[in-house]
Amino acid sequence: MGKGISVFLGMEYSLDNILHNIRLSKENGFDRIFTSFHIPEANYDIVLGQFSEVSKLAHNLNMKIIADISPNAYKFLKIDEDELARVKDLGVDVLRLDFGYSEEFIANLSRNNFGLKVEINASTVTDRFFDELEKYSPNYKNIQACHNYYPRKNTGISETLLVRKNQLLRRYGIRISAFIPSLSGKRGPIYEGLPTLEVHRHLSPYTSARHLIALGVDDIFFGDGNPTKDEIISVGSIKDIGIELRAVVSVRDYITERYMKFPCYTNRADCAEDVVRAVESRSLLINSEIIKADNCVNREKGSITLDNEGYMRYMGELQITKKALPKDDRINVIGKVLKEDLFLLDYINEETSFYFKIINN
Repeated sequence: MGKGISVFLGMEYSLDNILHNIRLSKENGFDRIFTSFHIPEANYDIVLGQFSEVSKLAHNLNMKIIADISPNAYKFLKIDEDELARVKDLGVDVLRLDFGYSEEFIANLSRNNFGLKVEINASTVTDRFFDELEKYSPNYKNIQACHNYYPRKNTGISETLLVRKNQLLRRYGIRISAFIPSLSGKRGPIYEGLPTLEVHRHLSPYTSARHLIALGVDDIFFGDGNPTKDEIISVGSIKDIGIELRAVVSVRDYITERYMKFPCYTNRADCAEDVVRAVESRSLLINSEIIKADNCVNREKGSITLDNEGYMRYMGELQITKKALPKDDRINVIGKVLKEDLFLLDYINEETSFYFKIINN
């Protein structure tokens, strides 16, 4: 999973602040930068000068630059559309073609010899688009896709649409990215956040990012240009191994600690209706260890449980309840998924990976 920030040149952000955020994001595991060359509010008298500094730093930090571009943007850059060598020399690694380009142009660009990747708009792709694109023999290995961000309130797309568009893109093996907002560093002139999904507009970037991961998005970008240090650190801390569930521990012993700190679990392929069942869990018991009955209480939704010796050969199985279940003397409740993270349980399907981030209570 790649993580990225957005930088907006020729606007209210100082160059020093932009460069600081790039360095901070790199320190926290981010590896790419999104920028746009067709924002009407930008001052294009200073855009190229600022971009030169951004490009130089990105190159030194081994970070990729994705540039959003339209036919008018070439005029601002004083470059013809076929001058790909000059685009590459500017420091651009990926050209995101937002609008105004034919399927033939996109296919031809995907076969360029300058190492430039082409990024299509994931939010607007259709079967008709790909039917037309196929006529011109595109190089799909050189094509990726990024969903839009939506500055105006109530215009972000739905989860249902994002999933449908992603399913279409997956048929062609295309990598997908999307945007999360900052709650503190919102971009002008509207200052209402830059999410892909409308439901994320007022959610923390940490929660929004984990939701996109659960939906199968490959790469995640801050849409807004000035996220806080804490926001960058929180998103940077998310591991690229599965769905992260914050949890509190209610039973503290060495066996419970081993189970809660296990790096990553997998839900069974024959996933249960009522619970998540961790494939690896029963193999975590060492030699002749016995799990005694402890904290056998009612299981609320999100309860993390271990089968004790009363369940015989099931002893050691870790589960997460997807709905409230009654107490069972054969089942120890060892922890609980945080209320704010319960919605993520809906995305743990067959063979989905997940892990716990323990929160001190």
